[in-house]
Amino acid sequence: MSEAIAPAAVPSLARRDGLGCQFSKLRKNVEFGNNEFTLYRKCMDDETLERVSMPACERGFLIGISLNSGHRRRIFRGERFENRSYETHSIYIRDFSEPYQADLYGHFDFVLAELSRGFLDRLADEHGLRRIAGLGCEPDRKDPVLGHLAAALAANADGPGPLGGLFVEQLGLTMGIHLARQYAGGHYREAGLKGVLSASQETRAKELLLSRPSEGMTLADIASECNLSRAYFIRAFAKSTGRTPHQWLLERRAEQARDLLERSDLALSEVAHACGFADQSHMSRVFSKTLGMTPGAWRRQARR
Repeated sequence: MSEAIAPAAVPSLARRDGLGCQFSKLRKNVEFGNNEFTLYRKCMDDETLERVSMPACERGFLIGISLNSGHRRRIFRGERFENRSYETHSIYIRDFSEPYQADLYGHFDFVLAELSRGFLDRLADEHGLRRIAGLGCEPDRKDPVLGHLAAALAANADGPGPLGGLFVEQLGLTMGIHLARQYAGGHYREAGLKGVLSASQETRAKELLLSRPSEGMTLADIASECNLSRAYFIRAFAKSTGRTPHQWLLERRAEQARDLLERSDLALSEVAHACGFADQSHMSRVFSKTLGMTPGAWRRQARR
């Protein structure tokens, strides 16, 4: 802890985002999520000073996951401050119920997860955990698990086309469960949910995944249709099929694309649209990973 020093005043005319950052200084500023949680990708290349100030509120918690090294910030606690530096996989946790003031010295690439207290309560109930009173971690904490999850989000966000809702939902849930188990500072009891889907539940879930991807149906909606909690549904689906719902859906779309490539003359972009991919490039990546060759190569081979 260093000597007392007051934070500089935040310019009132600068247009800022919901986390207090000045829009004009961010090279990347995107967000994904739903009404339970929000994931952000924020990048700033310059070493210039960015002053952030936010009053206390009831938004829950913010988890920052650094994707690079070299970022520094000075965090003010009343009239005193502490200096922090961040490396790849460094994390921090902010409780929105406390006011926040900091000087950020640029050069950052963060994925951030904003989790409401309601989301954490539901997560605890679904997974047989104790209700979470708070989240926190020591300074200079590194978390490779969150680092790899954040890198997966960044890599997919940087690709062409929008991110799939199921992918974002599963990523947010995985982050939330990890945070609840590692940073809530309590002991948890596992509910021991070990079942699989019944034949009718599995059939219904697959029908909904395939038939209604454009209607914004979430995993919680599908679980409800099967009369299950979301957490039980995800575990039971994976145990029944060997795939997460998102993985299973992508593989089925690749198989649909394969069938259309063999029996139609549709352009590749039209096949991608018909099968629910974001675009032709998205289809090509999934198709190659699932079937071992590009859509164009598959069509040429089939026609020979």
